[in-house]
Amino acid sequence: MMGFVVGVVVVSAGCMPELLMPATSGRNFGQGPLDAIREAAARTAETKLADTEQPDLNYNCGLSSTHLAAMMIVPTYFEAGGSLPSPMTLSRWDNTSDGRTSNANLFAFSRTTGPYVNAFFSPGIGLWQFDSAGRWDMTAADAINATTAANQAAATIAYRWCNAPSSKRVTPQARRMYAWGPWYGCTLGGTTKCEDTFNQLVTSDGKLNTSFDPAVTRTGGMQQRVCNLRGIGEGLTCFFINPALAEGSRWWQGGTYDGSSNSITPLPKPFYSVRANGNEYRVWLKEDTGYDIDITALKPVTANARDSLTWTASTVLCDTSTRRGFCGNVDPIGSYDGVWPAGPNQVRVAGWAIDFDTTNPIDVHVYAGIPGAPGTIGTPIVANGSRPDVGAAYPGSGNNHGFDVVVPSAAGAQQVCVFGINVSGGNNVLFGCRWVNVTGPPIGAIDLVATSPGSVSIAGWVAVPGAATATADISVDGVVVANAARTVARSDVAGAFPWAGSSAGFALQIPVVGGTRVVCLSAGGAALNALGCRTVTLPTGSPFGSLDFAVARPGAINVAGWVIDPDIAGATDVHVWIGSSGTSVRANLSRADIGTAFPAYGSSHGFNATIPVAAGLRTVCVYGFNQGGGANSLLGCRQVNVPGGSPFGSLDSVVRGSNGVTVSGWGIDPDTAGSIPIHVYVGSEGTAILADLQRPDVGAAFPLYGNAHGFGATVAAPQTPVKVCVYSIEAAGSGTNQLLGCRTV
Repeated sequence: MMGFVVGVVVVSAGCMPELLMPATSGRNFGQGPLDAIREAAARTAETKLADTEQPDLNYNCGLSSTHLAAMMIVPTYFEAGGSLPSPMTLSRWDNTSDGRTSNANLFAFSRTTGPYVNAFFSPGIGLWQFDSAGRWDMTAADAINATTAANQAAATIAYRWCNAPSSKRVTPQARRMYAWGPWYGCTLGGTTKCEDTFNQLVTSDGKLNTSFDPAVTRTGGMQQRVCNLRGIGEGLTCFFINPALAEGSRWWQGGTYDGSSNSITPLPKPFYSVRANGNEYRVWLKEDTGYDIDITALKPVTANARDSLTWTASTVLCDTSTRRGFCGNVDPIGSYDGVWPAGPNQVRVAGWAIDFDTTNPIDVHVYAGIPGAPGTIGTPIVANGSRPDVGAAYPGSGNNHGFDVVVPSAAGAQQVCVFGINVSGGNNVLFGCRWVNVTGPPIGAIDLVATSPGSVSIAGWVAVPGAATATADISVDGVVVANAARTVARSDVAGAFPWAGSSAGFALQIPVVGGTRVVCLSAGGAALNALGCRTVTLPTGSPFGSLDFAVARPGAINVAGWVIDPDIAGATDVHVWIGSSGTSVRANLSRADIGTAFPAYGSSHGFNATIPVAAGLRTVCVYGFNQGGGANSLLGCRQVNVPGGSPFGSLDSVVRGSNGVTVSGWGIDPDTAGSIPIHVYVGSEGTAILADLQRPDVGAAFPLYGNAHGFGATVAAPQTPVKVCVYSIEAAGSGTNQLLGCRTV
């Protein structure tokens, strides 16, 4: 857009375009806007270069102030419309439809239907419909105020007139048409209407030929106020824009937005326009709109409204001129999110609180007690916790308005009430009251603690006033490891504390890693050591055991042995390393001999695993995996030569029959004990079979591989003599296919 900025100066009446009195054109214009246009035209037509008396030829190139003023007036009849163009005209022609999603953000929260559609960010505003969604960097108030708007219109039209390309200077009419280029009202539908209007407005002796209406002021019914924007600035100039107060023609207010394709856009409810920190804020107060929320739209002044608006369901505005909006002496607002038991004689309360008289955190008072009974406990707290959700909902207030605290309370059913405390004029506000069952201090004792490898047995009793279902909470070294139900009959406890019930006892065994441990008892959310602690020592150390053997198998190594970790009674793992490759194996097989030798640990500590490996000389090492105190332990290493190589076998027979050729024999791949493929070639035709038939003779000769390595099959063959060849196929490892033999039959 144009970068022209015109300062407001006093222009003498003799310099301004003269009016024909009385006018004869039949045209009418508001007196305030007309005066602003005449002043801006006179000033612009005489623009000089800075600090000189030389004309600025970008604006002062021979165009008279009267002609410039008339050229400024012309597009307003077609942009703002009506017989008396209104400075407050709000565009209704930025049609929205299902296919034009670019307009959606002009609606509050981008909702083109629903209760808030009249919180609409009109893009085109004022006599010249300066468009915040297009080329003009103006606020709504700038566009309505005829003084600032006329300065922009004069600068734009004069610049385009003075800088028109040669092709547009053929006639004055063509040059004017070029000067009106930014306004669709003149560029759509040909040149006649705007040129005709221009000729009506200018007399042959250079006067403006229009009457004027003194009821239309420069601001067109817009009211200047003083506003505070909380967190942004105070004492700011703001403007209240109410279409019901518009001066001049109001035809643009007709029609109702219905959300359908290509319908007119909504007529906005009354709103405020404020420029601050390079942004425009348009604020709809619920007292003006009748909505259930306040709505604020924010955008940088220089940005396109269609893709830069931010909508919030709140306002930061106080109209200090009329004490409307969020001004001083308002009551706090907030939320009582919840209350929960938090241990003996304690409750946890959470929520948030804001007083719009300040951006600082405010006090909150919490009262816990029984209505009408003595003993209510009051606790003052400060709502200064971080709540980004609250900050987002109430921009300008900041995030630090939350509370989530534990406060004292009597035991039993208690009503907990939360108040927001007012910081100036106004009242404290009750955010709500809720009932919660508060427990009292627990009672109980540890009666027995016994240890065994990897576990502790504990027995005792607990009871919690106000909590019939309380559990015995057992911790080891400060970490809760069990919440034991109270299921053991304890008549002694019931006799001393009838309210505790007949089954206040508990007994259980819990897994505990070896070493010196502190076992504590608690209940009802009290401190972990509330009912006592015992220090116990359990066996600990590194794993021990044996690698009983490591033997080669076809394509694998079989390892077996046992391992015990002194810290636990249960099974642990062994890690088997063959070269740089490791495998974890669970040592949980029954070994009666080990159970006899180490009765505290039981029999389930054996391991036996076969691990696939490539053929060759391999080093196998087995480690016991440590849990608790100690470190992993080496159980032993072995060197094992794993058989491998290419397949071998025998082609025992090739016999021709009526159905073809029958072949038989056997084949073994030393890398695997499994059956392997055999390929039979009759001439150039191949057939794949599997060597999986039982051959006890082969199994006896090669016991590591078993019996299932024979083959026998009949394959098709021509009636003429043919060569038959049989191959054993490499199934595992890195060998190659081998020829078992050929016969001609």
